[in-house]
Amino acid sequence: MSRFLPVRFLPSGLLLGLAALVAGCTEGNQYFEPPPPEVIVAAPEQQDVTRYLEVTGTAQPVVSVDIRARVRGFLEERHFTEGALVEQGQLLLVIDEEPFQLQLEQAKANFEEAQTELKKAEQSRGRELAKAKLALDEAVLLQADSNAKRLRRLVSGKTVTEDEYERAEASRRQAVAQVESSKAALLQAQADFETNILAARAALAAARTAIRNAEIELGYCRMTAPISGRITEANYDVGNLVGDNQASLLATIVQVDPIYAYMTLSESDFLKYHRASGGQDGTTVVELGLESEDGYPHSGVIDYHDPQIDSGTGTIQLRGRFDNADGAILPGTFARLRLPVEQQPDALLVPERALATDQSGQYLLVVGAEDLVEYRPVKVGTRVGEMRVVEGSIAPGDRVVVEGLLRARPDMKVVPKQRTAAADSQEAQTAARETVIQEASHVRRGE
Repeated sequence: MSRFLPVRFLPSGLLLGLAALVAGCTEGNQYFEPPPPEVIVAAPEQQDVTRYLEVTGTAQPVVSVDIRARVRGFLEERHFTEGALVEQGQLLLVIDEEPFQLQLEQAKANFEEAQTELKKAEQSRGRELAKAKLALDEAVLLQADSNAKRLRRLVSGKTVTEDEYERAEASRRQAVAQVESSKAALLQAQADFETNILAARAALAAARTAIRNAEIELGYCRMTAPISGRITEANYDVGNLVGDNQASLLATIVQVDPIYAYMTLSESDFLKYHRASGGQDGTTVVELGLESEDGYPHSGVIDYHDPQIDSGTGTIQLRGRFDNADGAILPGTFARLRLPVEQQPDALLVPERALATDQSGQYLLVVGAEDLVEYRPVKVGTRVGEMRVVEGSIAPGDRVVVEGLLRARPDMKVVPKQRTAAADSQEAQTAARETVIQEASHVRRGE
């Protein structure tokens, strides 16, 4: 006997169920396409933009002055706080003044002695004595000459002897010699008088110079700030001997306002700068930003560049001058700098986050006709805030994808949503909250 029932004996409900099951197995699966993704789009902004050369540089002080001991002595006083700002003329250091005060007093005493010697030389009577002696000898000569002439007449008449005449002639010749000697003595007295005067005046001048030199050395004991600026730590403590056979470096003052920033440009970049500036230093604006700052908040001017390009490196050095009243830019600080080199009118700018990169370079995704995504290669230019100048296959009215880049790809249909001011405000608030959260996290971690 068979264990299977004939079909005619099966219940009607079961037959209907089997029929439906057979019909379901014979129909194919249906695919429902997902809806197009939503993306945020915005049109490029069009405005005049300045193109810049962006370089790095180093801040250096406009003036840096070393405070050195110019005399030898013991450091007695210090009147400044290390690292503080000092004003021009402020007393900084004092070396023991007593030895130099004594030298000044000795120089003044020598000066008074020299004055006395000059007065003595000027009041000398040596010339008058020599003149009187000459006058006396000339009178004696006159008498001896007259007596010799008289005896010459008498000796011819045999009135006097030849011996008497010879004695008279000898006396006359002696008187002549004495007169010549007195004349020479007068000339010598005059020369001695003038020489003594000159010597006394020279000694007086030397004594006056010695006083001035002693005053200068005494002044060197009190060291004041030659400029206003920030002073370094003291290299010698009070009580140490300084200036021992050398000009000991005691401290250094650095002027931080204004301040210089030095940068190096390649030859090609310098030619761009030179063309933009018209070859006139002192008029080109240069902007500076520190590592901890966004953008370039400090503005200055280029006031110098080297007169020639270094042939070994093909570079040239430029110098910018910046106001630094708050002292934010310290000497030696690494800085970012930028120089304007060209005005670019009607440039197109897109948010920097809209840019993507592949092996061919940077590109934008643009929503074109029928809301299909298009691939547009671009060349990126100057950054302006959160925007970037772009050049290439882009037009002012294009709908550039600024959000949802990961959901879009070329030739894909999307649902574009125009960016609104409310969305910008919301995004800015979100970014601000994220920044606060990140900073708080750093504080908790002790960074």
